[in-house]
Amino acid sequence: MAFAFVIAILLVVFVLGPIARALAKRLEPGAGPAAFPGGPQEVARLRDEVDRLGVEVARLTEEQAFVLKLLAPGEEAPGSPATATPSPGPSPQGGGENGGTPPPPPPPA
Repeated sequence: MAFAFVIAILLVVFVLGPIARALAKRLEPGAGPAAFPGGPQEVARLRDEVDRLGVEVARLTEEQAFVLKLLAPGEEAPGSPATATPSPGPSPQGGGENGGTPPPPPPPA
């Protein structure tokens, strides 16, 4: 029983308290929204920046569509491992363990 009482008090203090304070601030007369500190010039600059970012997002979307078109199934990108020329392996003429290079000459006796 005491545990439930403690939980109820904590609920009121930590959950309902901040909600009640926020509601009281909204209902207080003369408590309108604060003016934007940057003024109209700052708002205009932010609008221009949002427009610029919108253009950049559109460009990136087109770029992504182009790359996805290049990498469509059944097609390989130029230079990808599937289309790249294989590295030279051991040649049948004197390859041995050096992978295609001829063995060094024996030292003079």
